[in-house]
Amino acid sequence: MNTTSVKNKRIRIALLNLLKTEYPGALDLKALQFAMDNLGYPMPGGMLEAHLRYLEEKGYVHLQRCKGFGFEIAFASLTASGWDLLDGLIKERGVDAEL
Repeated sequence: MNTTSVKNKRIRIALLNLLKTEYPGALDLKALQFAMDNLGYPMPGGMLEAHLRYLEEKGYVHLQRCKGFGFEIAFASLTASGWDLLDGLIKERGVDAEL
């Protein structure tokens, strides 16, 4: 497994674990970005969105955007499947904690 794949898995696991702290609630993407920066995973450009979209397509994360008064806020939340993945009840090669 190459270093990029290992890093991507670690980023996705970190994202899921952060979202787990708010389950069943959601985290603002700006707060999530800040938390990832503090964990040592700075994600410039659309990298955060790319990882979250990947996790959403797999069914582990739900993304929601709210618009109003000239601005948009985006939130991410963990799904039950995401929690099962973190607990090891299901396996996903692109996310598994087993590196």
